[in-house]
Amino acid sequence: MAVRSLTSWLALGFPLVVVLAVLEGCSTMKSEQEVRRAAFWEAATECASGKASLKVDRIDGDGRVHVRLFQGGQQDAPAFSSCYNQKAREKLAAAERAGSPARIVESPSPTELSVVAASSRVTSVTIQTIDNKILVPVVLNETQMATFLLDTGANITVITPNLARRLGVETPPGAPKTKVRILSGQEVEVLLVRVKSLGVGSARIEHFGLVVHELPPLASSARPSVIVDGLLGADFVGRFTMTVNPRAGTLTLQLDDLPVR
Repeated sequence: MAVRSLTSWLALGFPLVVVLAVLEGCSTMKSEQEVRRAAFWEAATECASGKASLKVDRIDGDGRVHVRLFQGGQQDAPAFSSCYNQKAREKLAAAERAGSPARIVESPSPTELSVVAASSRVTSVTIQTIDNKILVPVVLNETQMATFLLDTGANITVITPNLARRLGVETPPGAPKTKVRILSGQEVEVLLVRVKSLGVGSARIEHFGLVVHELPPLASSARPSVIVDGLLGADFVGRFTMTVNPRAGTLTLQLDDLPVR
């Protein structure tokens, strides 16, 4: 029986959750690498189940899967690749949610301008709207206040180098980078970091992964340009049910009741 090695054509471009821990300490990095690899392996073995024509040999830390193809494997490989792309993302997202759960804190910081529902599952903040762009007050590491531009087209939250310095986030030369899509479609190369927490009102996610990239001032035809400290992406607001009320000037986040799989 002919055996062929397939080690390169399943190199996948995953969301940033894959490598967000690389700037942490060694023990944390190892732990998260193990979690990611377990998610990759589970996805690969599920997709290979029932396919006698291919066998999963190993998976690299970046998600590259190495597969041995037997007779008929060439026909099954495209379906396996498509399945693996989808399932790996789903399982990585589930692992990230489990490791950094979204929550509504019971006692928000006094510096946070928010309204918390009695059920502690809903929080609202006052927003600014400038030329149909929404500015959201956020709190990082429970003390550092900042203004983020809401951009649900960004697949990851971004902070500026200036805010990173204020937070004491180190971005040494040679720090890991990756390409992400921000500003509703723009693709840029960015540095990967984590902060202790990111909060909007009383909505908070701890050990939150984001990226560092310079952002231009927010131009306005009716007022001076506004400096923004970052972009609030779908990786944060997507963990909640979000409602924006421009007339009332509020953004509301509600915890989803969907269980983590």
